[in-house]
Amino acid sequence: MPNKMLPLLSIKLNNFLHRIDCKATIIALVNQHGCSLKRIRRSKNWLLTGKQSQLVEVSEQLQVGKTMWIAEAIGKALPKPSFDLTAIVLANADMTINRLIVETGCTLIEARVAIDKAEDLA
Repeated sequence: MPNKMLPLLSIKLNNFLHRIDCKATIIALVNQHGCSLKRIRRSKNWLLTGKQSQLVEVSEQLQVGKTMWIAEAIGKALPKPSFDLTAIVLANADMTINRLIVETGCTLIEARVAIDKAEDLA
C-alpha cells in the first residue's frame, strides 16, 4: 500500500528578523520538528514550510512572548476542520446559534442554515 504524501504548507512570515530576538533559536526549533525556515529572496520576509502536524508542534512551542505572532500565523494558515453542523444540532436539542459558532468556528450564516435544516428534519 503506497504511503500518501501529505501536502506541505507554506506560511509567509513578514518582517521576521525585526520581530524576533534570536533567529538561530527559532531556526533550530523549526528544524527540530522537521520544518524549514528560509528567507524569501532578498526581502525581509521568510517562509516557514512543513506538514500540518509538524507546524502544529512548532506552533505549540511558540505560544509565548515575542514569538506568539508566529504561532498565530501558523494557526491562520492551517486548514480548518469541517463539521456536519446539522448533525451537531440534531444531537444537541438545546444548541443555540452562539454556542454552535463557538464550538465549531462556523459563521453566523452557516449556523443559521444548520439550525433551519435541523428544524425541518425534526
